Amino acid sequence: MVATPLNLQTLRGKAFEGFVQFQEPDGSTWYRLKERQSMKMSLSYSRTEHYSDDGTLAVDPSGHSHSFSMTIKLTTDMFDTANPPTDKKTISYWIYKNKTHLPIQIVFVTSFPTLDTTTNNDVNIKFVLDPSGFDTSLGGQGGSPDITVSGKILSITSALKASSTSQ
Repeated sequence: MVATPLNLQTLRGKAFEGFVQFQEPDGSTWYRLKERQSMKMSLSYSRTEHYSDDGTLAVDPSGHSHSFSMTIKLTTDMFDTANPPTDKKTISYWIYKNKTHLPIQIVFVTSFPTLDTTTNNDVNIKFVLDPSGFDTSLGGQGGSPDITVSGKILSITSALKASSTSQ
């Protein structure tokens, strides 16, 4: 048997072109965050173990629990002046919508080309997220404060190799 090379250096991503858009669940209005952020995804598929009548172990899919965490640099335009908040692009509004049980959705999209320029070697990933956790801390060191937004991944729209990074 001949080994097939995998995870080649020439197929590694050379640039990050990710961005975060968010919307209300009806999909009518989109907003895009412009400040660089970090995004972490965790995909966890559950399995239920059982034994067949011949004593062999078997596992059956029993659901999933996917989560995300993203860190955003806080800017003053991310806060509303109204109470209750009405500006849909603000953290104030996101928290308010969670409090009133009408959460927004965030769509995370990332694309990156690879070092290999042949066809179908670019990667495009798109997730729909439900933000439900908002954590921040203000340190005495100075610098820009961050906010970490976390929650569940509602759907994985795509995670595909393609011939371009356009989505």
